[in-house]
Amino acid sequence: MKCHCLIPGILLLAAMSAPAFTQETRLSYNLQTGKHYLLDIDLQQNTRSEAVNSEEISMYSRIKLEFWVDSVDASGLIHLSVRYKELLLSMLAPGLDMDINSETGNNPILSNLMDTLQLGRFYLSMNTSGELKALEGLTSIFQSMAAYPAKDTNELEVILGTLDEAYGPNAFRSLFNLFVSYYPTVQPISNWTRDITYYFNTKPVQMVNRYSFTRSTEELVIIQGLGMLNSNREFAETISMGEVKSAVSGSQTYDYQADRETGWLKQCVSRQRVLIETTIVKSSYLPEGLRIPSYTETVFEVTGSVY
Repeated sequence: MKCHCLIPGILLLAAMSAPAFTQETRLSYNLQTGKHYLLDIDLQQNTRSEAVNSEEISMYSRIKLEFWVDSVDASGLIHLSVRYKELLLSMLAPGLDMDINSETGNNPILSNLMDTLQLGRFYLSMNTSGELKALEGLTSIFQSMAAYPAKDTNELEVILGTLDEAYGPNAFRSLFNLFVSYYPTVQPISNWTRDITYYFNTKPVQMVNRYSFTRSTEELVIIQGLGMLNSNREFAETISMGEVKSAVSGSQTYDYQADRETGWLKQCVSRQRVLIETTIVKSSYLPEGLRIPSYTETVFEVTGSVY
């Protein structure tokens, strides 16, 4: 009988000495000064338009972003240096007579400007939730690229526009918001929302991302998300078809696997579907009020590492 009475006490001691597996998982960054963090982003995009010439555009982009943690201040704000490296951009649009491929080296302007971009460093500050607080230096890099001494200024303008859309300040902010800025600002919490501005084809679109903490392991934090894109207003512009206005809508899914210790992303697959509905306002050959939809599907495959 005495042995039986000791059993509850033994179980209590065992429970007190066991690891606290039930403690809340931290959903934030724990980056260390002097460490390097890398994001390798593969982007495959296909666009199909129901315009008269049935334009189809395919684009592949490889983006490596290297981050150095310069300091973490007393308030927890993280200050980082950033650079692009090993960039690759390929865009094919037969209907528009466009074939851009940075890997071939056939276009000296494109090659030289991409080299300039990869030599430059820029700087940012973010909090432990991944909110971008400041971005400096990237605009200056693009301003220096605009001074490139090209004989064909029209070609230079097209290439600069393409690079700005793929790697410029707004493009960087968009990628940062998708693959760095996804932790909650209030903890502990298992479901949260982040509102961002996402630039699609240079158009600022409001995006509401809803996230859910799925589970954690000894090494990983697993988060899933769904984003909805909607433009608050129609965008007016003049293109080859004439004066038009367009509206953007769409959705995006996320599957994040982040390192539990640092919070840094280890892997993510994200799929985006966007509809742009263009309405003819004034055209020399198309009827006013005609609506032309175009559909864009993008797959992002992201891997991250720490070294």
